[in-house]
Amino acid sequence: MKLLVMRHGETTFNQQRKFYGKTDVSLDETGVKQAEIVSKKLKNESLDAIIRSNMRRTAETSKPIIADHPNADLYVDSGFDEMSFGDWEGMDANQIEAADPKNWQRWLDQPFKVAPGNGESYETFKVRVTQAMTKYYQKLSPASVTLLIAHLGTLRTLYHSWFPSEDYWQTKFEAGCYSVFDLSADGVELLALNV
Repeated sequence: MKLLVMRHGETTFNQQRKFYGKTDVSLDETGVKQAEIVSKKLKNESLDAIIRSNMRRTAETSKPIIADHPNADLYVDSGFDEMSFGDWEGMDANQIEAADPKNWQRWLDQPFKVAPGNGESYETFKVRVTQAMTKYYQKLSPASVTLLIAHLGTLRTLYHSWFPSEDYWQTKFEAGCYSVFDLSADGVELLALNV
């Protein structure tokens, strides 16, 4: 399977550096432009399937791409939603540290082991995301060209599950770009990053 992945366009919460995994916000003006930019890049790509998370920001990002690929099968799957940050949703780092200093420091020290209050643990998130990807890998044709529109945490988690030696935090998926992977029985190969 040729898998193209992309991050949704920018939102005001990105600009404000807020944690907002499950908070369902729309794209800002820049995000709409980024969606149009990547849509133009993908215009001549033959897509068999388009998968997106169940969030407004991926729905809005996918709109111009779907318009250009009316014959692609569309799947909306909450398995690819961003991680829930629970009590920290809608707050920036300074606000979280002021409201929940002890848990914030614990999370900074061990982000893959400590969950935000009433939020999702990384391990639960990772299982959810990788199971969702496995489902489509098994469901869709090995010859299919599939586009996944998701979130930074979701895409980093998939990437890290395929390339565990890579640094999770250094892996960048830029808005307005897409990346290309080849998924096969032999494993996963990165073909292009942030095109």
